[in-house]
Amino acid sequence: MSFIRFVSRLFPRKKKKINMDKLDISQLRELTQKEKLKPKLQDNLSLVREYYGNSLGLQVRELQIGRVNVKAAVVFIEGMVDTASVEELIKVLVINTVSSGEIIPSGFPFIKYIKEKVITSTMVEEVEELEELFDRVLRGDTALIIDGLETSLTVDTQGWKTRDIEESDAEVTIRGPRESFIESIHDNMSLIRRRLPIPQLWAEKFTVGSLSRTQVAMVYIKGLAGEGLIKEMRSRFAKTDIDGIIDSGQLEDFLEDTPFSLFPLTLRTERPDRVVAALLEGQVAVIVNGTPFVLLAPVTFFAHLQASDDHFEKVPLGTFIRILRYVAMILAIFLPGFYVGIVNFHPEMVPTALLLRIASTREGVPFPLVVEMLLMESVFEILRESGIRLPASIGPAISIVGALVLGDAAIRAGIVSPPVVVVVALTAIASFAVPNFALGIAGRILRFGFIILSSIFGLFGLQFGLLLLIVHLSSLRSYGVPYMAPAAPFIMRDMKDNIIRGWQWGQVYRPKLTGFREPVRKDPRQARRFFKIFPHDEEGQDED
Repeated sequence: MSFIRFVSRLFPRKKKKINMDKLDISQLRELTQKEKLKPKLQDNLSLVREYYGNSLGLQVRELQIGRVNVKAAVVFIEGMVDTASVEELIKVLVINTVSSGEIIPSGFPFIKYIKEKVITSTMVEEVEELEELFDRVLRGDTALIIDGLETSLTVDTQGWKTRDIEESDAEVTIRGPRESFIESIHDNMSLIRRRLPIPQLWAEKFTVGSLSRTQVAMVYIKGLAGEGLIKEMRSRFAKTDIDGIIDSGQLEDFLEDTPFSLFPLTLRTERPDRVVAALLEGQVAVIVNGTPFVLLAPVTFFAHLQASDDHFEKVPLGTFIRILRYVAMILAIFLPGFYVGIVNFHPEMVPTALLLRIASTREGVPFPLVVEMLLMESVFEILRESGIRLPASIGPAISIVGALVLGDAAIRAGIVSPPVVVVVALTAIASFAVPNFALGIAGRILRFGFIILSSIFGLFGLQFGLLLLIVHLSSLRSYGVPYMAPAAPFIMRDMKDNIIRGWQWGQVYRPKLTGFREPVRKDPRQARRFFKIFPHDEEGQDED
């Protein structure tokens, strides 16, 4: 051994203290990743205080364990833990180890003894790196650091307050379950498992966001969802590189096939029953911690126009409501443009009496018809947006009163004609019938485009825009599934519950493109028995 090395061991250099104020966030994270726990307790506590700073909530409780008074400390964040669980942990560490007559081993077996015989919590894990310790403590766990060991224990003591499970405000239903998802990923998983208590319901955990460390769960039924779909979903999670994810809407941008399209390529919902129905068809659900909206993929255009009420009501009623919803969607997109095109370019298609009445109401109006329509549509969109942002107690009243007052004042002032107000009001009412908010926004934006096309080319412009829209919708894919399926490509088997709602006993097969691994969902003879096509056989007699 050289003399210099001998002297350095006798008089070790003090570690230079890092000035945290001069480091950027990337440098701080890099330092945290390199740090490992030290053998001495005070060194570890110094690391915790150094990297966490003087932030509010950090609690360090030093204590002694066992009859030999082994020095230890519990570290937790106030407000993120259940106080009773932390107190119970301290009690079993201090009192139970002293009152026990067992001989407590030393060294590494000591931590094994604490983990297996002292701590009663179901979730106890060993941690050796500082970054992992911070990750668990900041999620509500309590860290147990013991003097003389380079390994720490983290105990599940999460106990922050969450919102109670309530009825959904975004997806209102007349008949059906009233429960909706909340912001806790574990509570949301429990809502799904209550409805699907099978071991084949798998939930893979991911962490997205270098700073937010948001927990994301990919939920699917093993053996029913396609393996190609699951691998593609994993790949997109792995490629998601961002500092923070706060809501599922932000993650949606990374998961969609065509992010530049107006139409939503994933379905967002806060209803557990709808998620379970999608899982049973071979789809995948994505749950993001901190948001009540769950993403479903792959989806089609027609899935956004369906609601839970369609399946909970009788078949004739559900079919009527669904067809009415399709008609409302068409009116919400094309009615203003159709009115502008037919009045400006094709007046011969309007009955003479009605055309004279329209012409008489336009006397004195200083603007062209297209300007009137765009003006009223813009005003109504502003009223709708302001009504959403206002408090719930006065928002709807302000929107309704504002629309009535502005519409009447605009007609009296001669700014717009009464037929334009009627068309805009009918369009607005029809747009409220669209159950999916994202699809409704896409329709509202397209409405302005069709108004402009109709004002330039008439109904031919409307027809050209419709053809472009159909081509665009037919070219979209949601994880490889055509967006317009089962209409394009045409799948006769899946059309029975697409526009026209079918009977439950007649839904023998799952959707062809998502449920191909297990296409049959019930005995096909069940539907035949309802129609009594042929007599009962010995293999499957009815209980009647």
